[in-house]
Amino acid sequence: MKNISFDPRRYLFFKIFLWFWLTILATISLALFLSNITAGNVTSEPLEGPMAKNIQHLASNVERLAEKNQRSIQEIVSHPRMAKMRLIYVTTESGDESFFNQEVPENLDISLINFSRDLLPQFILTERYHAFGPVKLTVQNKNYLFYEIQPDAKPHLIFRLKLMPLWLKLLIALGASLSLSLLFSKTLMQPINALKQAAGELALGQLKSRVSNLRPRHDELGELTAEFNKMAEKLELLVTSQKRLLADISHELRSPLTRLQMAAGLAQMQSSEQASPYIQRIEQEAENLDKMIADVLTLSRLEAQSHTLFKELNDISSVLNQVISDAEFEAKQHNKSLVCDGEINCQFNFDAKALASALENLLRNAIKYASAQVHVTLLQQTDSITVIICDDGPGVPDEYLTAIFEPFFRISQARDRNSGGTGLGLAISKHAIEAHQGKITLCNQPNSGLCVTVTLPLEH
Repeated sequence: MKNISFDPRRYLFFKIFLWFWLTILATISLALFLSNITAGNVTSEPLEGPMAKNIQHLASNVERLAEKNQRSIQEIVSHPRMAKMRLIYVTTESGDESFFNQEVPENLDISLINFSRDLLPQFILTERYHAFGPVKLTVQNKNYLFYEIQPDAKPHLIFRLKLMPLWLKLLIALGASLSLSLLFSKTLMQPINALKQAAGELALGQLKSRVSNLRPRHDELGELTAEFNKMAEKLELLVTSQKRLLADISHELRSPLTRLQMAAGLAQMQSSEQASPYIQRIEQEAENLDKMIADVLTLSRLEAQSHTLFKELNDISSVLNQVISDAEFEAKQHNKSLVCDGEINCQFNFDAKALASALENLLRNAIKYASAQVHVTLLQQTDSITVIICDDGPGVPDEYLTAIFEPFFRISQARDRNSGGTGLGLAISKHAIEAHQGKITLCNQPNSGLCVTVTLPLEH
């Protein structure tokens, strides 16, 4: 039985969890570092609980003993028993008199607690000491402020953090969290964006699209990337096989179809009047089948990019004039009109036969679905030409605007030639235009009808 080792690096959940805690640790570490280089600050908060009661009780005892023994407050607090246990600082409200009950270090800056004179008892935290007070007391009709001091040469970690100003605490938290979050987001989004791009290319028909140029990953995103590439390879293989099969079958059908047409021709020569209509029908359907097979083969070559374009310097106006003239004649046969605006007169390298066939398919499709009129607009720019073909027919549902370029696609579910032909004409037109580095787009007009826009770059 295969042993499966547990590795947190293989699971995205644990990566997110670890990044979260790494952010917290980085924030704390940065705060500790800056707390060691931040000095000269003081903070305070109201004194509550047992410490407040103790300082009040101590001040009351000092006041009572001074009154009882008729001695100064300095003598009471400087008594060896009290001086041994506590460091007391006493000052008058005006500040003209102040003293300690024992010797204090020289770096003990007592002026930092001056702000608390008019406050209730506070817990005061400085870099070098803690102070509790002031407690107001009166001895021999003189008012004093009473503090208890606790020197601390090296403040506790929590006290050092507490001494830091609020703006610095916020800056640390924001800086650490933003920096690590951005780094984590980048490592997380890079494969997701690569997958998104590859999926978009695959949806546009670029079957060779793969997720590549990524650092190997061993988590869920790495597995998803590998599975996506496997899926794309399988899809490319299936579609390529299907197209190859369709092309091979179409090619193999040409020989028996040719023999069928020859046999129908011979039968027509020897047939009676009763059999002649049936033989003519056979010939007509054989011609339709021959055209369909030719379209399939053309589309297969265009999709496989194996269809050779015979590009040469041609005048586009001659091709457009011939195609539009033929379309006008066909429109009249269906009691419809074709109107052409604009003019294009330039030369560039293109395959006249392929381009003419593509435009014929588009015009024939517009004539078929138009109610009464087809409008053609010709535009010439500096680096491109544009042909816009609009009809006044029912249009196409928006959800089908891109799908109708797919081979054999028809909006109607009825699979007959009256509902849309073989469904190959628009697909052939699209591939022929794209083979000239052009672009074809569809849109519905505001009122009714479909507009097809063909843009071709001019090669100088």
